[in-house]
Parts: sequence; structure tokens; C-alpha cells
Amino acid sequence: MKSLRLLSTSLALVCLMHGAQMFAQSPSVLYTWDDSGNVAPDIEAWIRGFGAADTSATLDNNVLGRLAITETSVAAGGSQAFSDGFNRVRESSTAASGGLDLTGLDFLEFDVGHNGAGNVNVQFYVQASTGSTFVALGPDLAVSPGVNTYQVPLSGLTPAQAVYVRTMGMNIRDHAAQGNLVWSLDEVRSGGTPLLVRDLITHDTGTPEGGLQGAIVNFDNAAVLGNDGGQNQTGLSHNPAGSGSLQWTDLGGQNGAAVSWGNGTAWNGNTFNNRTTDLSNYNQVIVRISATDPSGGGGELGLGAFFQKNNFQFQSAEGGAGRNLPIDGQFHDLTWSLDGLTNMNVVDLTGLNLFSHSQDLVINVDLIRFVVPEPASSTLVVAALIGCFSMVGRVRRKM
Repeated sequence: MKSLRLLSTSLALVCLMHGAQMFAQSPSVLYTWDDSGNVAPDIEAWIRGFGAADTSATLDNNVLGRLAITETSVAAGGSQAFSDGFNRVRESSTAASGGLDLTGLDFLEFDVGHNGAGNVNVQFYVQASTGSTFVALGPDLAVSPGVNTYQVPLSGLTPAQAVYVRTMGMNIRDHAAQGNLVWSLDEVRSGGTPLLVRDLITHDTGTPEGGLQGAIVNFDNAAVLGNDGGQNQTGLSHNPAGSGSLQWTDLGGQNGAAVSWGNGTAWNGNTFNNRTTDLSNYNQVIVRISATDPSGGGGELGLGAFFQKNNFQFQSAEGGAGRNLPIDGQFHDLTWSLDGLTNMNVVDLTGLNLFSHSQDLVINVDLIRFVVPEPASSTLVVAALIGCFSMVGRVRRKM
């Protein structure tokens, strides 16, 4: 088993070495229980989610690479559910909290089984969106003795649910005839063909919060006319002209404002409601923005792109390198590379930082787009990497 795990890891590294510079992957391993970075066995915040009062179980990680669920129910074999914690995004990012972003992906895979004598029906599910809505991932599956791989679809999730999965789990149906069992959950993965282009923010009419779409004034708040000094939406408005945009007046004679966005859903009073976002698939961010001087002046406005990730760790794109935006009232696309940024699978906020300027400016942000640029998005590269990671999956299933 150990040699197969090493082979699996080696294949993954080979895939990444050949593809990471061209096409980073969003499909990923979510839980392994391998104690990476821990000094003691760790169940990685998994919990008993729900079940009847006379059902119970203990969870342990005494065997590395395995979450063991030992049923201890008085009503032996009674139905109960187990999931990851509501404040855990994924195993590899213990500092991040919020929802797991599965946008653009197709399925989850569970390597799971039990020590019983026959099949047991299991309902795989998520609780998603800020309302923690329960969504079954396809019909019940018959889980057999031993550990096998079960793939369940994400097609039943709405976009708002896929971008904010609070918890994922399995509801083990009644199996009284077999009594209490010991379940083994070895790995949970997300999969599918990742998006090559993602419009995170459009501010179109009809988007959340009347078009504000989760935007807040993050810092240098005094630059935004009408902001009350807090990390909130005061001073921001929706401009319905054209396709719709976020608008504010940025006051001159000081540092410009820093405005940020979550996962594209509503801020709803707290960034917890729209974080985190998985942007690990992309190489560039494109911002469509305009600056207008109401007094008719021109010139250029400098601005930079930044991210707060894995519990709001701040990092600027391209080391803080700025872009110059013509002050002409026209929309321009400004692009930053994402190379060298870490923890992009758990992004709390995506932001723009306006540099100091002398005159008052009316700012409109029309679009924030993440892309895999050519030639990275070629069909050949995509097919090669999908094949590479499929090979990794086949090796894992043989263990």
C-alpha cells in the first residue's frame, strides 16, 4: 500500500511539473486524514451530523490515511449522517473558514466502505449556500464491504450553492440486519474539467444586493465619498448604465480606496457569507474599470490588485506592481499575472487598491474575470492533464 501511495504521489508531481505553469488544477483532494502537518491523529473536524437519538458513533484517525467511524448505536445499525465541520473548508487549509467553492466542477468522489457482510445504502449530500440548504448528490448508492470509490454528481447544485458548500457528507441508511458497523473513509476528492474563464464579478443588473454583488470598502475608507469609516458598503452604489457596474467617488489628495469582493454572492453584512473562492485554476485576473474626472481633467490613475487568502493573509499580485488607468471615462481592461501567489484555493477577498491621486474621480468597475490564457487553454494541454490526474485516481483506487 505504501509503495502505491508513493507512486500515486509521484504521478501527481509529474503531472504538476508538466502542467502547473500552464494549467493549475482546481479539481483536488479535499480530505486524506494523513496527518500532514499535525503531531497527533486528527479527524480533520469531521462530525456526526445528524441521526436519531438512539444512534451514535465515535470517529478516529488512529490509522493514518483513514477516518474510522465506529457505530455505537443502541438501536444497532440505525441511520445517521457524518460530514466535515461547518467551519472547515478543506483539510489543507486549517486557517480558512467559510464555504468550499466547487464552481465549474462535476463531481465528488468518496473512497469509503465498511466491515459488514453486505451492501448498505448511503445518501451522499452537501449543505450549501448561506442557508446551509441540504442537497442530495444523486440517488442513494449501495456501498459494499471493503473500501471502494463512489462518484456523485454536483449537477443538482445551483451556482450559489456550488460556490459556497458549508459541509459535505454521507447519510448512512438503516442497516439493522447487519448491526453496528465500522466505516472507513480514506479520501474525498472533487473532480471534473475546470473552467478556463470565470467571471467572478459582473455587477450586472439582477446580480446580488441590487448589483453591489458583495463589494465592500476594505481599507483607506476615507477616500470613498459617503463611507462611514467601516468595512462595509456605504459609499458604494450600482450604476445600471450599460451592462451595470459598481460606482463610487474616490476623493483626491490622499491614498485611493481599496475595494474588495468575495465569491460573487451577497456580502449580507459580513464577509463570512461570501468566502472562500477557489481561484487556483487561473493564471491571470482581468479588471474592466473606468475613471472619470467630473471637472474634465485627464491624466492617469495607478492601481494594484491584491488578495486576502487563508484567513486574510494579504498578498499583492505581481508584488504590488501597478497599472495605469487613463482618466478618460472609458472602460479599460487591466491585467495582472497570478504567478507566485499561494493559497489561491482559499481566497477570502479579491481586491483593487487605488493609488493616491490629486483630483476627485468617479470610479466604475464593470468586470473581474479570471482566465487561463493561451496557449494554456489549448485542448491538448487540458486533455493531457485530465489524463494525468485520471491516472492518479486509478492508482489510488488500487490501494
